[in-house]
Amino acid sequence: MNVSSALEVGRTDSLESERKALRTAFLKREGLEKEALLLLPADASKRRYFRLPHALLMDAPPPAEKTAAFQFIADLLYEIGLSVPLVYAADHIHGFLLIEDLGDLTYRRAMEEGVAEDILYGDTVRGLAHLHQKMTENTANFSPYDLEAFLKEAEVFLDWSSLFFSEKAKDEFRQVWTEAYENQPSLPQRFVMRDVLIDNLMWLPSREGFNRSGFIDFQDGVHEGIWGPITYDLVSLLEDARRDIDPTFAEKMLEIYFGMFPELNRGDFFASYCLWGAQRSTKILGVFSRLAKRDGKAKYLVHLPRVWKILERDLQHPHLKAVRQWFDAYVGKR
Repeated sequence: MNVSSALEVGRTDSLESERKALRTAFLKREGLEKEALLLLPADASKRRYFRLPHALLMDAPPPAEKTAAFQFIADLLYEIGLSVPLVYAADHIHGFLLIEDLGDLTYRRAMEEGVAEDILYGDTVRGLAHLHQKMTENTANFSPYDLEAFLKEAEVFLDWSSLFFSEKAKDEFRQVWTEAYENQPSLPQRFVMRDVLIDNLMWLPSREGFNRSGFIDFQDGVHEGIWGPITYDLVSLLEDARRDIDPTFAEKMLEIYFGMFPELNRGDFFASYCLWGAQRSTKILGVFSRLAKRDGKAKYLVHLPRVWKILERDLQHPHLKAVRQWFDAYVGKR
């Protein structure tokens, strides 16, 4: 091991010792210092979860993670009737939450155990539709999903792709995405959870209706919350980077949503759906490459072919002709 590697290991050990001491202090404050902790598998974020006998401990180190935002949004979503974890106790200064344990029956595991795909996804679509019916005003002053945020996310692809792009290519990339954003159809805006997908959804069979769908990740990336198009979370759900979803099945699920919003212009809806789907896939290509290169999490690379396939499909929409031409010119065969 070289000197820099040894220093990095020492720094990591020191930070872990500090987090452990803070974690113990928080649990002691709540009278739980003697309870056994089971570390749950980690994902792409810096958050970690520990299972106690009757709750979960979220360890979310600041400033990268913001527990106050999680609690604020969880309370809002609970008030309108969605299934989200209740927050029992908090230490926002040090980044700890004691939250409701919704179990370990993720959608992936539920399907492995035989729960029908259309039941799971149908409840989630109904849950999102309920959110869009109830939270119609941005009373919480969530940040708008503006052009700056839109481009910043897409540009992760330029920064972390294995391909080299000239300054001319980068400028044209920003130009075609800017035009697509500015020319998008006007659709209703709502709170956007951002990561509604198979491994962030819990199946709660003891509950009824769309409340059987438990949402556990709704503050990713922006933290304080973001106000954007109604299409975004539906894209996140039905164009999942980590699971193959038949487009015909996705269309069937969207019919559930249209049934609850019959006044929607479908042409405008799908123009928005493909725009935000393409932007999201472009971002994910960069994010997964970054996780592999910077963080040593190579397991995410296995999903890249699926994400490219999703992106190709969305780029066929006429609204994205210029974006498609950019990829043809500078990326070629994907």
